[in-house]
Amino acid sequence: MLLVVFTTACNIVSGPPSFVSPLYVANSGSNNILIYAAFTNGDTGPANTISGTGLAGPSGITLNAAGQIFVANSTNSITVYPLGANGAATPIRTISGALTLLDNPQGIALDAAGNLYVANAGATTSSVTVYAPGAGGAPGTPATNVAPIRTISGALTLLDKPQGVIVDATGILYVANAGATSSITVYAPGAGGAPGTPATNVAPTRTISGSGTGLDNPIGVGLDTAGNLYVANAGITTSSITVYAPGASAPSNTITGTNTGLASPQGVVLDPIGRLYVANKTTPSITVYAPGATNPALPIRIISGGATQLTQPLFIALRP
Repeated sequence: MLLVVFTTACNIVSGPPSFVSPLYVANSGSNNILIYAAFTNGDTGPANTISGTGLAGPSGITLNAAGQIFVANSTNSITVYPLGANGAATPIRTISGALTLLDNPQGIALDAAGNLYVANAGATTSSVTVYAPGAGGAPGTPATNVAPIRTISGALTLLDKPQGVIVDATGILYVANAGATSSITVYAPGAGGAPGTPATNVAPTRTISGSGTGLDNPIGVGLDTAGNLYVANAGITTSSITVYAPGASAPSNTITGTNTGLASPQGVVLDPIGRLYVANKTTPSITVYAPGATNPALPIRIISGGATQLTQPLFIALRP
């Protein structure tokens, strides 16, 4: 069977063209994870909800091939839940403590080797911290306080309130920065170094920033099968999705306008067919767009309404 590549907002995975996945939403406003059945539409409730244990202002979310659910919590922890978790599920692993260097974590991503990347918006210092596969331990044990294997931090990095992260199949890291200067910073595979070493202060290989880029408070990032970069712009002035061809700084496509349903978009995810899923924060909803959608782009599906239980949805993910 032919395999194609698709991406969550924070990870790249693969599957057959007929791949079907539930949609996972970090629902910060209600401190839970909402899981919707594939093709959910309208004012429809989630199939499962993870709430309670370990969740504290969930923001970033991603899954590995085993179906484990990784969640970044704004109280400086990463909690990992097993496949099929529901209700007041206990994390199977937690990353938390001073050694972790977590500082207001936002988007998260897994690379092909299982390393976990975390964007830290930071009260004082912006960074990306990287943890080894299986890092962390059972809640309440010393193993939770684990140091990252690599860190990207310092003036040369140009990180500024990083939000979404994604790692492509070759290990190239893309980071959305929503600080004073909206930008996307791109880093070579393996960039960064051990905490406290000069190697952490590494410059990006490429930057998208400035007038003409269409960036406006960028949050979520995703990649399609052709390597096009999708960016959710929460918008100081206008909400939009901007799309960039490989290596480009000017967008090749922009989705924006009142008919799109975009309202402070946060996380983005693309399925194998190329359908684009977007979490909207201010008018809580998930909007879904046809492959290759261009302006004026009407959603082909909208998850919205009281039954959905959406309250400030942030990042979203599909299962590999």
